[in-house]
Amino acid sequence: MILSPAPRRRAAPHLPPALLGAGLAGALLLAGPAAVADEGLTEESHSRYVLRAKDTEVRATATTTIGNVTPDRGLTYYYFTSYSIAVPAGAEDVRATSGGAALPVRLEATEDPSTRYAVATFAPLRYGQTRTIEWSFVVPGEPVRSADYTRVGDGFATFAVSGVGDVGRTTVEVVLPASMTFDATSDAFTSERSGKTVTYRATENTDSDGIWAVVSARDPKKADEKSVDVDGTSLTLQSFPGDTRWTGFVAKRLQKGLPVLEDLVGQPWPGGLDTIREDVSPKVLGYAWFDADKDEIVIPEDLDTATLYHELTHAWLNPDRLTGRWLSEGMTEVVAQRAVDRTGATSDPWSTPDRGADVAVPLTAWDAHPGELDEDAEQYGYAASYAVVQKLLGGLDDDAFTAVVSAAQSGESAYERPGSREENWGRTDWRRFLDLVEDRGEVSGASKVLRTWVLDAEQKAALEPRAAARDAYAELDDADGAWSPPLGLRTAMTDWEFGTAKDVRAALDGAAQDAGEVQAAAAAAGVEAPESVRAAYEGASDADAYAELAALLPRAAEVTTRVGAAVRASDADRDPLTELGALVLGVDRAAGRARDDLAAGDLDAAAEHAGAASDRAGLSTAAGAGVVVLVLAAGAGVVALVVRRRRRSVVVEDALEEGVVLPAAGDAEVGRRGADALEPGAREHLL
Repeated sequence: MILSPAPRRRAAPHLPPALLGAGLAGALLLAGPAAVADEGLTEESHSRYVLRAKDTEVRATATTTIGNVTPDRGLTYYYFTSYSIAVPAGAEDVRATSGGAALPVRLEATEDPSTRYAVATFAPLRYGQTRTIEWSFVVPGEPVRSADYTRVGDGFATFAVSGVGDVGRTTVEVVLPASMTFDATSDAFTSERSGKTVTYRATENTDSDGIWAVVSARDPKKADEKSVDVDGTSLTLQSFPGDTRWTGFVAKRLQKGLPVLEDLVGQPWPGGLDTIREDVSPKVLGYAWFDADKDEIVIPEDLDTATLYHELTHAWLNPDRLTGRWLSEGMTEVVAQRAVDRTGATSDPWSTPDRGADVAVPLTAWDAHPGELDEDAEQYGYAASYAVVQKLLGGLDDDAFTAVVSAAQSGESAYERPGSREENWGRTDWRRFLDLVEDRGEVSGASKVLRTWVLDAEQKAALEPRAAARDAYAELDDADGAWSPPLGLRTAMTDWEFGTAKDVRAALDGAAQDAGEVQAAAAAAGVEAPESVRAAYEGASDADAYAELAALLPRAAEVTTRVGAAVRASDADRDPLTELGALVLGVDRAAGRARDDLAAGDLDAAAEHAGAASDRAGLSTAAGAGVVVLVLAAGAGVVALVVRRRRRSVVVEDALEEGVVLPAAGDAEVGRRGADALEPGAREHLL
């Protein structure tokens, strides 16, 4: 389950301390009430909140017992005249009795708009005396999207529960129909089923004053449902009964936002989500969530576009893909805010927090589960995570932004070609992310941002050798042209094993320059560099492979140059006689075979055929002349007759049509032997 901050970042409710009406009396009576030490009163309480299946209100009871343990001092004595408990702000029919008699009760505001104090007054409680007060009240629900988070409706309820008491003397119980789920801001609750109800019980204080929690209950079967289709993706919306405004809002934002999110992340919708559920729980727990086990996201009743897009983005950007809570939450929020802007909605993004605040920590240490850190620390973590990723990616245009986000989501290494997951694939941590930001995003100063906000002292030290290693890598990568550096070096750089990277560079010993020369030779030859040679260079990952490159690459450059010469000789302009000789000697055929052999990586065969093509090209003119002589010699009588009527080229052509056998290609003396073989009369006709 991926937990994300609740919208509007409301402060979580807290336990209001009990109000104590205290005074002192005697010879030293002061003008006003005296302060009472914490140990001046003992407190014990048992609170019970019951929601029945058919009710739309919660019935609550509480029994508190207080004892005055502040001793008298001579003629001065201390006493208490009132005591309070916290109740939901909308609580009705609030009553208090003690010893069978009703006590006056008044309601007073607290710092939390969702709670009030119920204050009961009584006769002075002197030292050594105790008083038990029995409370009762009814909790009705407030309308959805009210400032007061208390909700009680058909199949759902959210309300505050509390019990003030000393450690080990406080109990809070919540009784719900067994059909309802249960969430709470405290994990102190245990459960016990009895028939058709379940009792959730907390007996451990959540703070020094007692137990305080906000609970949320939901019957999954009691919800309005609507199916929404977005470009073939079908999602079910589950809302509170009758809350059509929420359903309409989410449906509209889905239609606009899901395609935008796909575009921003650079990946199609990955699935893993069937349901979007409305609940009050995110508002009171302090976070919404993406539950991969249930294929659902749970968001509050607030019509908050950023929260919806944030949870949707977690389908891509989640701990399965990204290592580090700060990275997952920060990237997700930055993508969500960008989608908000692209769709024309409005949002209230995090403000940059104070790095020097008491709760500030390096973000790599901000990995505790929500609820394990106090509220201020959680708020700092979310705000700082967003601030860091926004500093790094916020200034990029959409293409560069998507390039970084997509690569991070896919687990790519910055030292591989964009889109490649064949080598060095893995979950993106802060190291991979930094490399991607600098390489794919071309962001300068990224390491400084991480130093300030993200890294602890040990992690900062890992940055020291990185700069020199990356400079050396860049120099080698420039030298080897369009090819990628060998796999062994790319792996070492991806894993931040900079000592290993240095050793690999030494073992390569000029291979990068040789690789560049192979490509230069290929460009000059007008051919593609041998793919097998490129694969051997890029795939080299051990000492033996590095050593083999020392012989392979220079040989490949030499052969490529020879093939280029053969190809140029084959492509050169020729006069008719030379063209005839080249045809007879098979110059073009040899050059073509040399080109094919080179492409196949057969360097020896390529060299042999390239040499043959070049040698034969030099003999083409003589060979052409020899062919003509032989043709004329073979059909001298015909030639003598025809030459009086036709040009010499036609004579040769007609003679060839008579079926004269041409000399074999490659005979270095073919020109001389062919000419000598002609009869004197025929030679005279040629001349």
